[in-house]
Amino acid sequence: MKLIPEDVTRALNSLQPDALQRASCAIALSIALALGPNGEPPEWCPVLPAGTFMGRDGRGPWHTDTAAVLADFAANQAKGIEPVVDYDHLSMVCLQTGQKAEAAGWIKQLEIRDGETWARIEWNADAVQVITAKKWRYLSPVFDFDASGRVVCLVAVGLTNQPNLFLRALNSQENRMDPIDQLLQQLGISISDAMDAASKLTAALNAIKTLQDVSNSTQTAMNSLRQVTGAAADADLKAVTNSIMTGFVPKAEYERVANSLQQLQAGTAAAEVDKALDEAIAAGKITPASRNFYQAMCSTDMKAFKDFVKSAPVVVQSGTETTTRAANSKHDNQQAGDNPLIANAKARAGTK
Repeated sequence: MKLIPEDVTRALNSLQPDALQRASCAIALSIALALGPNGEPPEWCPVLPAGTFMGRDGRGPWHTDTAAVLADFAANQAKGIEPVVDYDHLSMVCLQTGQKAEAAGWIKQLEIRDGETWARIEWNADAVQVITAKKWRYLSPVFDFDASGRVVCLVAVGLTNQPNLFLRALNSQENRMDPIDQLLQQLGISISDAMDAASKLTAALNAIKTLQDVSNSTQTAMNSLRQVTGAAADADLKAVTNSIMTGFVPKAEYERVANSLQQLQAGTAAAEVDKALDEAIAAGKITPASRNFYQAMCSTDMKAFKDFVKSAPVVVQSGTETTTRAANSKHDNQQAGDNPLIANAKARAGTK
């Protein structure tokens, strides 16, 4: 539920000097004209005029609903909230500007005098000093009004030195929105007329929980990326991305290098097998006819083949024609399936 209906608008309307005729929208109080005998500010000051009034900049007309203003003041005061008297309306814009908004005083009581709204102001010591020194001279009310110009609430009063010109510069008209409605808007949730306060609160809580779940999932993913990339535990997304870009290569490049390495390794292994077979044939430990047979053994378990060659007897004497021919014929075509035992027997018979 909104604190103020949508058709109620806020105006920051500086008062005009009392020298102007009230009938011609002279709605101001010059504090200087009402100072006490020692230059002190008055305790009671008029803050809203009687009847219909306008600002010096032509805005309005407005008319004060005194009953509504008094009822709103009493309701807020019962909650411990009193209208502030500040400097140049800074309390109205401090959230946007970041400026410090100190209070010059507080409105403790309202009275209606001949249709005018008067306020009893409890001035702070600093305000008394600057007003006495004539550093601030005029009052400017901040009030809420509806589309018909009916003033329903006195929000605050500001000390000013430019009566009604502050309104032109700020052009402040605003609606006060319920905090839950503001939160729902920030969360991107549409507000329907059917939603009551409880349903709005539930929608806000659900949206916040969803955001928390997403945040937790994102944090988990970030932690995993940090571990994989070796990034610091508190590294942000940009740092993790840089780690990925500098520490990893594209998949296509990785596959190309991996294939080249595999081919190189295969070629090296084949060369080692050929070398071991050549050495075994040259040593007379196996015959050329059994090369294909031992090639499979050598390719599968090089250590086992070398152990076999080391312990195998010489079946072909080194330097013989058969040995020489064997050493030079590793690529000769052999009949598939030749039994190496028969081939070795044939080789021994040829050496006798």
